[in-house]
Amino acid sequence: MPTVRLSPKEVRVDDAIYVFDVVQIADAFEACVAITDATHCESDYAPIAKRAAEESGRAQIESS
Repeated sequence: MPTVRLSPKEVRVDDAIYVFDVVQIADAFEACVAITDATHCESDYAPIAKRAAEESGRAQIESS
């Protein structure tokens, strides 16, 4: 899946933005998504937050 690195600790995958507390976990998540689906990577590299990305560039917070 294509990813977009929004910041050192934020990774966008499709319509979701994943936020991590450690840069290395964000790196590992991004590498994982390159070879498998985001749902699988989310369980191995748990984000501290996940929000839906909107087309306008703004994001809504998703409740966990």
